[in-house]
Amino acid sequence: MPVTVRIALAIALAIVLRPTAAQAQAADDRQLIQDLIARVQALEAEVKALKDAQARPAEAQPAASTTPTEMGLGGGAGPRLEIHGFADLDYLHTDESLTHGSFTLGQLDLFMSSALSDNTSVVGELVTEADDDNVFHVDLERLMLQFKPSDYLNIGVGRYHTAIGYYNTAYHHGTWFQTATGRPFLFRFEDQGGPLPVHGVGVTINGRIPSGRLGLRYVAEVGNGRASRSPLAEPVQNAVDENNRKGFNVALLAQPDALSGFQAGLSMYRDRLEPGGLGRVQQTLLAGHVVYHGHGLELLNEAFALRNAPALGSVVTTPAFYSQVAMLFAQKATPYFRYQYFNAPQRDPIFGGIGLRKGPSLGLRYDLEPFAALKVQYDRTVQRDTDPINGFATQLAFTF
Repeated sequence: MPVTVRIALAIALAIVLRPTAAQAQAADDRQLIQDLIARVQALEAEVKALKDAQARPAEAQPAASTTPTEMGLGGGAGPRLEIHGFADLDYLHTDESLTHGSFTLGQLDLFMSSALSDNTSVVGELVTEADDDNVFHVDLERLMLQFKPSDYLNIGVGRYHTAIGYYNTAYHHGTWFQTATGRPFLFRFEDQGGPLPVHGVGVTINGRIPSGRLGLRYVAEVGNGRASRSPLAEPVQNAVDENNRKGFNVALLAQPDALSGFQAGLSMYRDRLEPGGLGRVQQTLLAGHVVYHGHGLELLNEAFALRNAPALGSVVTTPAFYSQVAMLFAQKATPYFRYQYFNAPQRDPIFGGIGLRKGPSLGLRYDLEPFAALKVQYDRTVQRDTDPINGFATQLAFTF
């Protein structure tokens, strides 16, 4: 029975069953019924129109935007961006004059990765941190498009961590990965006074070398190098190089199958610097490392010869090294010891202002949770022509 008829009968029955006195209003009731029927018919027409529109053939619909499949992404869905966060909260105190013990918000590091295809991916690292004026800044620390057709060839284009030595590619910006509260002085980031070009903008290539159980790998990199004309310039040349010469780095690594967790390597970095008023300086950074991770033991050893050859002077070489040993106990507590040494002659045109820095660090890392660690560290730093500096640091580092 149609909806209209059912409604009309229901209303009529209600009127018939009303008391006699109400029947005097019959004319008014009939008009009400007619109005209701007209309204129901109008609603039915609207519903029919909507159903007809939904059933209209696809070709009659407005043209849709390009789909992911048409863009060549496949599977009807585009790349999926994965984001992992790392952060740390610190308390730092030293006996250096004009400094104060302070609670410190460390870096908020967002590491991003996305697979574009089986052989192509993108990695990025966005870091937010405060400077000495308590102002937060956002830095794009890494952004690379990577293409890996085989284990023998992996090409990365963009901003990357240079493969000078070991530490710089083993540990990035997330302090949770590191045993100690901070990086060795040699591998401090450029905006924290570090002496090495730990970031590069250009092309980095690495891969296996057919060598059987010896496990050899190679690295070759070419990029803009580090700015040198002014100490006020941004050290990492992200968009404009101050000269036409490019910095390049080559490295050879060995990870023998018979020594699981062991790695040894050599690297050489060369660039031409042009510090203001000093003329051209040919820089060569030679590095060697022997490291081991296994059975709860961490052994890190790296040595450097930092050679600067000015066009208007004699060659100057700065020796530098660090050694770190750590041992994990009961799957939670990791005491560690580090000693580092950097000794730049005063006549060095690039590192002379740093001078001598040496001394031990002693600390303990305790893993509170699988993804959160508390660290306590004591540092003693000896410098040339000044009193030693004693420092104390605590750090809560975590990943999320």
